[in-house]
Amino acid sequence: MSTSIALKQQQENPNSGHVGTLTKEQLVLLRTCYTDMFVIYGIIQSDRSQNGSFKSSTTQNKVKNGYKLAGNKHSNGLKSNNDKYNESTEFISAIEMYSPEDLRKAFWILTGADDPDILLLRFLRARKWDVEKAVVMLIATLKWRLQFDVEEIIKGGELGMEKHFAEKGIKGLKVQFTSGKSFVRGTDNEGRPVTYVNVKAHKKEEQPLEVLQKYTIYTMETVRLMVQPPVETGCLLFNMEGFSLANMDLQYVKFMIQCFEAYYPESLGTLLIHKAPWVFAQVWKIIAPLLDPVVASKIHFTKTEQDLKNFIPQERLIEDLGGKDKWKYKYIPPTVDENYKMNDEITKKELIETRTKFEHEFENIIKKWIEDPDNEKIINERKQLKVELRKAQLDLDPYIRSKTYYHRIGIIDDERNVKWNYID
Repeated sequence: MSTSIALKQQQENPNSGHVGTLTKEQLVLLRTCYTDMFVIYGIIQSDRSQNGSFKSSTTQNKVKNGYKLAGNKHSNGLKSNNDKYNESTEFISAIEMYSPEDLRKAFWILTGADDPDILLLRFLRARKWDVEKAVVMLIATLKWRLQFDVEEIIKGGELGMEKHFAEKGIKGLKVQFTSGKSFVRGTDNEGRPVTYVNVKAHKKEEQPLEVLQKYTIYTMETVRLMVQPPVETGCLLFNMEGFSLANMDLQYVKFMIQCFEAYYPESLGTLLIHKAPWVFAQVWKIIAPLLDPVVASKIHFTKTEQDLKNFIPQERLIEDLGGKDKWKYKYIPPTVDENYKMNDEITKKELIETRTKFEHEFENIIKKWIEDPDNEKIINERKQLKVELRKAQLDLDPYIRSKTYYHRIGIIDDERNVKWNYID
């Protein structure tokens, strides 16, 4: 019942379902989601009672055998006729392949400096507040991140990817950065960072799919750094001027769609397709059926400068597309010494221990919150631990994450402040 009520509340008030706007029913489902996740991680070995708290049982064995999570009453069941990306199969595979601790660590790596509530709520909204489906989706995402070694992509950065592909004799990475085919610049009307994609600069034969996949993951993780609370999503602008069928890469398009729908849910705020030529109409007939209705609803076609200004203020829109921002993308490659802090193993170890300590403290306060959700002391302690978690991660980041192009040009600082410094 809570699932249908929470969904109806979000439909009636699209601003609900986020941190700070959760209804009573949505909060219940968030606590339920934490409980199920903690069962999988081995933090809780229990079934929930009727009031949402938990008691000892053999739930973890049920999970490992692919049965219903924690006796979940807020679910329509694991099986689904609308399992586009085989998430239920990926969930069971993840449980078999990885230990509870592996998945727990992967969850905290995914969370990074973000609010853990915001992360879980993305999956809950994406699965229409069905807790079991949200948990299945999240575990499938953790498996994908472990298999794609997203942590290593973040850690190694551009130099790490360059070394990876050089060792495999694969070319095509450098052009992703030097061609200007994509970059992030400024924010739209809603404060969402705008990723520009100049489609005419893409040539399918210039690189294999693996290069595009790692580059895309790296870009999406970089954009995550630029999303400033309370904003939770980004804007993607495809500049189609000069597009021809030589620029079409359906396999890559399918990968991008899957990223937004399955692995980075609720991260796309709006997608603009600008100046699409007539030939794109035939291509769109192929792409459109691949899209989830929620993602499709965020797509807008624009033709003129005024169309774009309805989404991006003129002073923030790049000059090439009719705006006033004279900033130009010019790639500056990384230097070998810019990540010198990553070599300080002693400080890194201390900061990892601090971050891990706060993770465990947060897990413990969540268990108390599940049992006593209205306790003001617990609620306030939970809020404070979110602050401590974020600070600990920001302190740790320079020791485990390579700097990006946007660090090098001064847009992002070590405190993850973002300053666009528009040029008029």
